Amino acid sequence: MKNSVKFDPGIGELVVDFNDFVNNVYAQMMSFKTIHQKKARFKLYSSKIERYMKNNISFYAGCLLWGYHIYYSNENSPKEIIGNPMLNLTEEQKQDYDYMIQINFMENYFDSYERDVLYYTGKNYKIPANWRKILSLYSEFIELNNGFTNLKKTSDIKLPPSLGKIKFSFDVEELINKAINEKNIELLSDSYDFTLNS
Repeated sequence: MKNSVKFDPGIGELVVDFNDFVNNVYAQMMSFKTIHQKKARFKLYSSKIERYMKNNISFYAGCLLWGYHIYYSNENSPKEIIGNPMLNLTEEQKQDYDYMIQINFMENYFDSYERDVLYYTGKNYKIPANWRKILSLYSEFIELNNGFTNLKKTSDIKLPPSLGKIKFSFDVEELINKAINEKNIELLSDSYDFTLNS
């Protein structure tokens, strides 16, 4: 439809359920009795945990980029946003919907993971600054838009002030399409340093 844009261009299909994955990993770890076994299990899964963290952060970066793109590219002629599943919620469901749960989980886990790496492997690990900035911006984005529960037109989108009118060094829509076509969501967090606008 010419007078509409998609709520999700296709990046949602590339994201994994990080919360469930991490909870399952730690449940497995806690089922072992000795610290040696727990350390071995953590080391086995640590690279996958980091990959899935980046997957989710890249999804959040994609949401920010897509929101930015559809807002500014239709600034003079707002379009209908189609496919927003939040619009199907009843008013009661909207009241009960905790749209911050996954973000809060990730935010808390960042610090936990750094501690766990040190405890289980004896090594220091720091969450990349860009990941923290993307999560912070996405948290602000989702709160400004009330979990997207009433997002119907591109003109309804509220962007974090620090995003402003960023001059990206790439075509945002082209990058998103490339990530979707190549099934490589990490392109969305690798292509821009969100800390530049802190």
